[in-house]
Amino acid sequence: MKIFTSKKLSFVIAATLAGALVGCTGEDGKDGVDGVDGVAGTPGDSWTPPAVSTSAETNVNVINYTLGEGQITYEFEVTNENGELINGLRTAQGKVSALTEKGFINNRDEADINGVADNVHIGGTVGFGTFDRQGNPSDTEGATLTALGDGHYEFTAPMAGVNAGTEGLVWLTVGGHKESGIAASARFVVNKPEGAFSTATEACYSCHVDYSTSPNQHSAYVAQGMDGEVEFVAGCMACHGSVSRGVKNAEGFSEGGYATNTLSKIGHINHRDKFTKDFSVMNCSSCHVDATVNINIAGPGCIDCHDTGGVPGNIQPSNGADVRNLHQTKSGIAELKAVRAEYTVEISTPERVADVVAVADHYAGSNAAPVSPAPGWCSTLTVKDAAGNIVNIEDNYNDAASTTGYDASKPIVYASYYLHAETEEALVGRPGNRSNYSYGYNADGTKTLCHDDANIDFAGFPDANLVASARVSFSTEGWMNYDGNVRGQTGDRIRANGYDGSMGVSFTAYSGAVDPVTTTESKFERRKVINDNSCTTCHNDATAFHKNGAFDEGGRACIACHDNGMARTSADVGAGFGPMVHGWHWGNGSLVGEVEKQADGSYKQTGKANGAGAIAPQTSCAACHDSSVDLAKVPTQYILEPGSKMTSPVTANCVACHNDASAKAHMDQNGGYISIGINDLSTEAWYSQMPEESCATCHNTGSSFGIEKYHNFTR
Repeated sequence: MKIFTSKKLSFVIAATLAGALVGCTGEDGKDGVDGVDGVAGTPGDSWTPPAVSTSAETNVNVINYTLGEGQITYEFEVTNENGELINGLRTAQGKVSALTEKGFINNRDEADINGVADNVHIGGTVGFGTFDRQGNPSDTEGATLTALGDGHYEFTAPMAGVNAGTEGLVWLTVGGHKESGIAASARFVVNKPEGAFSTATEACYSCHVDYSTSPNQHSAYVAQGMDGEVEFVAGCMACHGSVSRGVKNAEGFSEGGYATNTLSKIGHINHRDKFTKDFSVMNCSSCHVDATVNINIAGPGCIDCHDTGGVPGNIQPSNGADVRNLHQTKSGIAELKAVRAEYTVEISTPERVADVVAVADHYAGSNAAPVSPAPGWCSTLTVKDAAGNIVNIEDNYNDAASTTGYDASKPIVYASYYLHAETEEALVGRPGNRSNYSYGYNADGTKTLCHDDANIDFAGFPDANLVASARVSFSTEGWMNYDGNVRGQTGDRIRANGYDGSMGVSFTAYSGAVDPVTTTESKFERRKVINDNSCTTCHNDATAFHKNGAFDEGGRACIACHDNGMARTSADVGAGFGPMVHGWHWGNGSLVGEVEKQADGSYKQTGKANGAGAIAPQTSCAACHDSSVDLAKVPTQYILEPGSKMTSPVTANCVACHNDASAKAHMDQNGGYISIGINDLSTEAWYSQMPEESCATCHNTGSSFGIEKYHNFTR
């Protein structure tokens, strides 16, 4: 999980322009007219700027607040964006979400019902100079806003649901009156009880990064604490507390909070339904870093899923009991995590052999017979347990898994490899035929995999090294070869059997590189600009993904197929890893995955954004990237596409999101190439051609128009 490195989540989305230069005249340097003598002052005197009556930004310093018998009082000071005191404030609103036996409640004042006065008062909301959503005045009767001095105010209002002993969330916002010229301030959490929350801003922001920039509802309501820190959870619970507004007493008055949906319901139910692939709300540790506060199945939080009906029960403190383990074990996530922690996979650098049959006596080709003796290249696949012992692949391999499903005695359902071409620390294709290879099981439990020379396309990859990648997949209870879900694909295609690897755990390994001519070995280490847990923060169910790939290690498994040289589409751009991630989360690909069933039983793509659409793309780069990307270090290598076409690397990543005509024209004018033929510029191998994009000149980090000024890479 990602944690903040700074208190405030703010950044400038604007270019700083240089000031105009003032020309010199012949009058420069002459003495001016003597000024009037000033008034003598005491050394150290400070000048206090005059108060103002308007602001573009309103800052609030809460001096004190008091809860009395049926009343709340705030004392605060208000300044503008220049630190000047503001007079003429006409609006203030306060809220208290009282901490009760059932959790936080901010109960609304309701009109009489059948002649009965509202008889439920817990916490409350008060306002002076406020308006409802229809623009009608909504002041609290008896509320006062008094100026105690320049920029110094006292806001007092009756609030039937509080007294001197009330504990809870205290909330305040001021300004924003439509006739005052004073901007609305941020929402502030003035006080919150410690230890009363099951989750924290950091947990939510590990994915959302900065909800105030979100396209989702109420993004403007994200609150701040008194030191400028983000108070996302506490701020939301000022309205979306622990008990729904829909809970009524015998007279029909709400015993719940201000909103119908509690924050826990939003977290549990919305997150359960809104993800396209591989998020599980049952992986409680994704949001609940510590044990949850409540363990009462009839109480707040639990009833979101375990609906018992009626009035929610009281909170029963966990006192060390951890229901996260119960949920994760029930859904199989605990088992998946255990498998992930138990094994590691290694693949050796391809080695030249005189006869592949001598080390590999099985053939994966269609005739299922050993190849004839021939020279080739071989790698050895090794699986180890947590103690470092070799796991026997042959003894644990279920070769009938696609039809028999999970077999506890033979948990391995996939153990194979690819032979790649590599240049400049990038994979540029597969010279090894992916079907016609040999393999053999060794006495020590390892597996050797080989390509003979006849099944390696050396001519198609001149001057490239060889690299092997391996994948090993373990099944667990409930494993299926395909997950059975209907999903959308590019080109309006529908995939009826879903993604493969449901409930499986996959491991990927890459070998070193070897020059096939000189047999000189070198290290293969692809450039990395994301965190190991960048993908698993959202894709949290620990399962294998498409083609036995996995989300661990920042999606490192994906580059075995989604590399610079795989000529396939990924939401209208090349299948390179960066373009794929950008395009499928926020570009055209985000409109592909969701489908809906038609009346005739067929499925149609909805064209709606998938789960990542809830995260604002430009402000959420920090969800994956640890720091701003150095464009000057992007490898100068094209990314291949279908139809013998290619796109230059920086452009390929940018156009995945910025794909309108003007954006493409800008890239084209500055050296970027989009979907050009591989021989349009040169007859040299496509991966050896050198793109001449000038993107980094203006947009590299630290430049006048650096990407960090338009995209948020910090927390």
